[in-house]
Amino acid sequence: MENKEKKYGDIQLVHRMTVIKRIIHWSFFLAVINNIVTGFYIAYPFLIFGKTPAQSDSISKGIINSGETYQAFIMTWMREFHFIGAVIIDVIFIVWLYLAFFSWKEPLYKSFIPFGDKIAEAGRMVKHYFTLKDKPETTRYQDPLNAIIFTIFHLLILLQMVTGFQMYVASFTGTSAVGGWWPWLMHFTTDWTLVVFGGLTGVTLVHLFTMWLIIIFIVYHIYTEVWRSVMWKEGDILIPFGGYKYIRNKTESE
Repeated sequence: MENKEKKYGDIQLVHRMTVIKRIIHWSFFLAVINNIVTGFYIAYPFLIFGKTPAQSDSISKGIINSGETYQAFIMTWMREFHFIGAVIIDVIFIVWLYLAFFSWKEPLYKSFIPFGDKIAEAGRMVKHYFTLKDKPETTRYQDPLNAIIFTIFHLLILLQMVTGFQMYVASFTGTSAVGGWWPWLMHFTTDWTLVVFGGLTGVTLVHLFTMWLIIIFIVYHIYTEVWRSVMWKEGDILIPFGGYKYIRNKTESE
């Protein structure tokens, strides 16, 4: 016990996430979960709620004579919630991008983009994860390894946004209700994905594959935060709830 106490200096409480960042974090999380669930249904409509509407004559006529409308058009609800979630993600992404460079208190790029020797520090963090030795010192900023992973994650979100909007604009048959500028803007910003990914089918597959990468990131993120909280005893899991964590940096080598 005495040796363990010598390995660490005084425990320090540091502020890691402002209220705005925590709102962004949880709004983003809920919107992404919403889009994962609704996206699964859109890709594979595996369930119908309530009573399946019957058809009075034949499948070809498709005349519904029983059941409520919402029971016959679950896909419409799923697409609606998926679109709402996508809009929330887009707005949050734009706000995050603004704060990353223009926040008056703490520009996010300082903790997200690994400059200079932080690359080597990220390597030391990977080594610590595998050996449980030589833990790099933690600060009020995000560690460089997490910074690299979160940067990749936001690039995946950006890819998900443009592929999603390409599939959205592909269904337009005319002018949008908000004006011709909207479909023009969507085509202008996303049509390049048709060339890069070989058509709408390729765009759809990339959209689905990216969703799986995002799911893997979510699992990794939750696991590492719990692991760090248990192994480092610095309360990392508390950051998105209260905004604070502890620092227990070493004062002598093990």
